[in-house]
Amino acid sequence: MSTLFVQRRSGSYTFGAATLQTGWLWRRGEIRIGDRVWTVAPTDRHRIGVTTYAGSSAAVRLHPQQSHVPGPGGPVRWCPGHRGGELTRDGRRIRLQIPAVARRPVRVDVTGDWPDLDLVVITAVFALMTRNRQRSLIIAAIVTGAGHGPVG
Repeated sequence: MSTLFVQRRSGSYTFGAATLQTGWLWRRGEIRIGDRVWTVAPTDRHRIGVTTYAGSSAAVRLHPQQSHVPGPGGPVRWCPGHRGGELTRDGRRIRLQIPAVARRPVRVDVTGDWPDLDLVVITAVFALMTRNRQRSLIIAAIVTGAGHGPVG
């Protein structure tokens, strides 16, 4: 097992040769690896699944019910959680742990050989962070609305 880290620098996330840049709301992102560029976005309004596209074809799809990553092998399983997630395939595993403090790096434990590891990991980071952002925005909206109860 290898332990690696996704670093946050100047509003972007970096893992190996991959860089992820997003907007403030995390509705869409752009992944760059060298000269290649992918678009990553949630597949549903609840942001449970995400897909990374190169042009019109999906390169990576992460969803608890159906996932796809590059390379040979059996079915892929994606299990997102509140502070992390896990991707498994044929005894290989990628486990991500998001720190409680936003400025700290995301921990990535990798077991086995994964084709396009940089693209898969940075897509998984987007999948976890977009859900966290949506959760934060919903909580903020509820708190703001609840603080202005009936007048009179």
